Amino acid sequence: MSKTYHFIGIKGSGMSALALMLHQMGHKVQGSDVEKYYFTQRGLEQAGIAILPFDEKNLQGDVEIIAGNAFRPDNNVEIAYADQNGISYKRYHEFLGSFMRDFVSMGVAGAHGKTSTTGMLSHVLSHITDTSFLIGDGTGRGSANAKYFVFESDEYERHFMPNHPEYSIITNIDFDHPDYFTSLEDVFNAFNDYAKQITKGLFVYGEDPELRKMPMRQSIT
Repeated sequence: MSKTYHFIGIKGSGMSALALMLHQMGHKVQGSDVEKYYFTQRGLEQAGIAILPFDEKNLQGDVEIIAGNAFRPDNNVEIAYADQNGISYKRYHEFLGSFMRDFVSMGVAGAHGKTSTTGMLSHVLSHITDTSFLIGDGTGRGSANAKYFVFESDEYERHFMPNHPEYSIITNIDFDHPDYFTSLEDVFNAFNDYAKQITKGLFVYGEDPELRKMPMRQSIT
């Protein structure tokens, strides 16, 4: 495994969890971020994962680049350098969509409660079988031998659209993220489009009025 995964914005909660997961699976991992202390960096430092200042030199060598969604050419030197030199990179949610193909994947989506639900599902499955998981609070666990992958699926800016999990839980639908979504109907349409991508089974909270409007396609419980 000579390739190194480089995270632009490694201190982000989802990014740090993914970095830890890949590290635990035996991959080489490094990342860059601002100097300011974030709670997520403790786990990275304990794992011996290098946290570097933003610098175009970080992109040299055999690296696969995973970029945080907040970083653009106008606010990050590494993104600007990559764009100017034709160096490819994937956003966090894009990488996640391709990564999960090697597992029995289980996504957890919803306006509220998805972090705690992802945590509970990960806890239960981990006591039954070898499971990798990725939680939005910065928690992640990776195993090279895991068959199952549980992850938190984020609706903001429709970031969950590259995800095509075999199974998914949707906890509820509510108007949130008004900086992006224009109405409750807009939020519903996003979740409805996400649900179309679930390949085997969808579990929803039946008392949620918006989820009850969702058309039946695959197995819905």
